[in-house]
Amino acid sequence: MKKNIVARAALAVWIVFWVLFLVRPLFKKGLLGEYAALSVLSGEERRGRVTGEELYGFIKFCRAALPEYSTYKIVGLEHDSLEHRRLRYYLYPDAEKEDPEFILVYKTGDFKSDGYRVFKTLDAEKYILRLSKK
Repeated sequence: MKKNIVARAALAVWIVFWVLFLVRPLFKKGLLGEYAALSVLSGEERRGRVTGEELYGFIKFCRAALPEYSTYKIVGLEHDSLEHRRLRYYLYPDAEKEDPEFILVYKTGDFKSDGYRVFKTLDAEKYILRLSKK
């Protein structure tokens, strides 16, 4: 009987410590408010907040403008940076290729490439170029 009580007490203490280990960083780093703010947002708003409003606006623009299963190349984001990977993730099933049909220009100003013309424009620094038909 005493072994049972000791085992239950040890289990209770162990559970309390693990709950404290899991919850403590939320308070220490001030993340509880951030999680509370994210919990009331819609999925689209949450993705925009986590990704960054400006980049997510460009992602939505590209998703709406590009035909499904098109190929593209990204200009203006460092290759394999977090932003570059997010853009590729949200544009799936479209694929990034070396000789693409589209070039996605993000914050690069007056970017030009031979054989491509402006397809759609979000603003002066964010637009899509399309391969010109010969």
